[in-house]
Amino acid sequence: MSYKRLTNLSGWLVFAIAAIVYFFSAERTGSLWDCGEFITGAYKLQVVHPPGAPMFLLIGRMFAYVAELVSDDPADIAFSINLMSGIATAFGAMFIAWVTIMLGKLALVGREDEPSAGEALALAGAGLVAGLAMAFSTSVWFSAVEGEVYAMSTFFTAMTLWASIKWYMLPNDHVHDRWLIFALYSAGLSIGVHLLSILTFPALALFYYFKRSQKHTLLGMLLAAAAGLALIVGIQFFIIIGIPKLWASMELFSVNTMGLPIHSGLIFTLLIVAGIFTAGLYLAKQQNNGLLQVITVGALMVTIGFSTIGMVVLRANTNPPINMNAPTDAMRLLPYLNREQYGERPFALRPLVWRPTLRFGGQRPLRVFRKR
Repeated sequence: MSYKRLTNLSGWLVFAIAAIVYFFSAERTGSLWDCGEFITGAYKLQVVHPPGAPMFLLIGRMFAYVAELVSDDPADIAFSINLMSGIATAFGAMFIAWVTIMLGKLALVGREDEPSAGEALALAGAGLVAGLAMAFSTSVWFSAVEGEVYAMSTFFTAMTLWASIKWYMLPNDHVHDRWLIFALYSAGLSIGVHLLSILTFPALALFYYFKRSQKHTLLGMLLAAAAGLALIVGIQFFIIIGIPKLWASMELFSVNTMGLPIHSGLIFTLLIVAGIFTAGLYLAKQQNNGLLQVITVGALMVTIGFSTIGMVVLRANTNPPINMNAPTDAMRLLPYLNREQYGERPFALRPLVWRPTLRFGGQRPLRVFRKR
């Protein structure tokens, strides 16, 4: 059997074994912590505690819908969400198996050469062991059998890593950069579940450095890892928090200054964000800069993935029974994403104090915050 077939067989065997075990070990109802909130939130697309996990709720709603089709027992709604975690983790274990096989091939024969039949069989066995070890480690198995975000976060983290390694293993041709873009898109989608996947960016930056740089040095490795860390900080401040802040500013301008309806600031926000990405792509084309193009398209895909947060605002405006913090507009969404309800302990400067001001007639009140 060829190396490619053995690789696929090993990964899918890991998925099948893990999925079957998770099916029989998954919680049949709900666990006594956040799981009940997430199961109920996914069932009716409600607004759970900050920062919302909209991607988890959207996928969970599809599993709950299937459960409604095949059963009249309300308890099966909970089981379906728990099973979703198991299936997500089984896929994550499959990706870990494939990552192990690819890295093993790189160590044995390199990127270009094909392993022999014996080497291919050994690599497939290594992937099988690694995938099952990941699937049945205590912390992973614990999360895989209940309706919480950590199992799906593990899946997105494993998929992001797998896409990065797959890009690294392919020939050094810009046409294969689509796998790098896919890795960034996967991380962007994961923001709607948990922030764990973006922690893979230092490793992604190192793989980029190793593949694209002709001479590898310790300083270059440190700079690449630092660039990965900067990418994490940039996504946090310019996308996860930056875009909602921009929306809040545009909302103040459009409603309080221009007298437009509530949410009209979203139009200006979308135009500004689209203009920034268009300018970045134009500049990359003018300078024939492949790295700038990858960064711009990657940031765009992260932004598109992050856009699932819009579901939180849409559902909050329907006033569902579970409506944590009621993030019905940009002003209420910002403290929701910042998790301000949990509080913080400042280490150097005292925290800023914000006071609400309401200023426009004929509309329902809009929170406007001013710094004291």
